[in-house]
Amino acid sequence: MDRLKIAIITPGVYPIPGNKSSSVELVVQKTSNLLQKDVDVIIFGKKTKNQSFIERQGNITYYRFQFNNKTYIPEVIEQLQQDKPDIIQIENRPRFVKIIRKAIPDAKIILFLHSVTFISPPYMKDHLLINYLNQTNAIVVNSQFLRNYLIEKTNGNANKIYVNHLGVNTDQFKPKWQLDSTTKLDILRKKLGISNNKVLLYVGRLVEIKGVHHILEAMPDLIKADPSIRLIIAGSPTEQKTYSDYLRNLAEDVKDHVVFTSFIPNDKVQELFQISDLLVVPSAQNEAFGLVNLEAMSTGTPVIATKSGGMPEIIDHGITGLLIDPSNVREELTKHIINLLSNPRKIQQMGKESVVRVSNYFTWQHTADRQLMLYRLLLEG
Repeated sequence: MDRLKIAIITPGVYPIPGNKSSSVELVVQKTSNLLQKDVDVIIFGKKTKNQSFIERQGNITYYRFQFNNKTYIPEVIEQLQQDKPDIIQIENRPRFVKIIRKAIPDAKIILFLHSVTFISPPYMKDHLLINYLNQTNAIVVNSQFLRNYLIEKTNGNANKIYVNHLGVNTDQFKPKWQLDSTTKLDILRKKLGISNNKVLLYVGRLVEIKGVHHILEAMPDLIKADPSIRLIIAGSPTEQKTYSDYLRNLAEDVKDHVVFTSFIPNDKVQELFQISDLLVVPSAQNEAFGLVNLEAMSTGTPVIATKSGGMPEIIDHGITGLLIDPSNVREELTKHIINLLSNPRKIQQMGKESVVRVSNYFTWQHTADRQLMLYRLLLEG
């Protein structure tokens, strides 16, 4: 059987590969690196100053264009018509489906959805979404939550919506007790002023729906219970400047216990998980999937997250972490953090169970294997 040729169309907003890519490009990069053993992969994305328009790495070919809403997809289509891939996979942009279907009527098109953002107002009206989904051959989502959400929202064909959970690089996100050397981590602890402290960590965007304020509001009670507690907030403040300013104001009263870091590139972020006792994810949003949870779990750091979206599919409550009521975040957050930090053995056991759970199901190899199976099923009809 000839090798399959798979074309993957990223949104075109961020470079690929690159440490400043969004999670969409990260997923594409990680899975493509593994898929290339079995298929030829063509990836379309954004051109940056330091990247070439065409690049080949192994069995992956990159085509890059200067991103423009009007020209990006026409340029992609022109190249698709030359390369004639067996399957076209569109990442997180339903509106691209209609344009490509019109240009290449016989194409086998997969839409890979990563979140509810681009299938909800103001980005997408329901009648348009239904139209676009009907023109796909298959739809892949990263959680059962997102599958159910999509079926309910569109009354769509459940048989063509597949769940493929995402993964983590276990070579990068190693358990903290398996590291060859901790020298770099000791230097990082000293730099952040947390050498002898119990450490809470938040990693993500500094936007209100992520609920970072809940952690800061809980800090006075946490510090009262255990003065050694420190909180690291690693996130970008660029999206909602007013909110990030609000967070810094909240932190003023406990400033000796809170550290704001600058942007941490993806190839360094594992160090934050490895020096932390707990990851806290108090999001008020129904997030389809949270890679940050897996990354923490892979390093042996348990997660406390809200019981919403795809979180219950990742975190085994009471075993690998804790799920809290999204309507009572501050109170439950405070209670569970105090209880866990006073029980190091429980944290250690949860950390070990987290590593096992990730290894058994949530690796990029698992994700790539499931995706390859879908490609073959699609071509076999």
